[in-house]
Amino acid sequence: MPRYFRVKFGRKTVKPFKEHDLNNMIVICKKKYQHAIDYNNKEQQYLWDRNYMILHLGRNLAFRIEDLLQLKVGTNVKNGTIYTREFKTGKEQTFELHPSLAKDLEKYINRNELVEGEYLFQSRKGTNMPITRQRAWQVIKELAEEVKVNYVVGTHSLRKYFARTYYEQTGDLIGLSEMLNHSSPQVTLIYICWESDDKEEKRKGFYLGS
Repeated sequence: MPRYFRVKFGRKTVKPFKEHDLNNMIVICKKKYQHAIDYNNKEQQYLWDRNYMILHLGRNLAFRIEDLLQLKVGTNVKNGTIYTREFKTGKEQTFELHPSLAKDLEKYINRNELVEGEYLFQSRKGTNMPITRQRAWQVIKELAEEVKVNYVVGTHSLRKYFARTYYEQTGDLIGLSEMLNHSSPQVTLIYICWESDDKEEKRKGFYLGS
């Protein structure tokens, strides 16, 4: 079910990120990570690498943010395979990652010297504690503001970005609906904010003939 955030006049649906906005947010993370390396600031290196990987994994997986933040080395991520039990539904899923994504994740684990049983996205508070959903939202919100996103976004915007992009590239609405554990394909179309303008644009671009 879509998440909503209150605005002055009622509520507005959280939108998927637009590709250029998400790419710009990732560029900011990479620049700040490199800046931390230049100044030998280990803490900031990890924080910006962590923020980058949240965005990168979020745009490549159909996970809710709370499921993303609970991922551990070995327990959930191992040998190019990922496992999760959904926090909201209790449903389990295991699948192989795209080889490039598996390699990205392996490099992230290695450069941050994470070991089996450690969370991928750790908080500065406590020992081996994941960041909270609220903190993840703050990070995403601050990055979105920095690149001047002018539509309503939230932690679900990453999941919606994956879903909308997957549908646009594959047209596999039924498969996507199953990935998201939605009750019907119609629910999925609403979730990814697929509107009449999108349908008309696709129809306009469809032509059979020579």
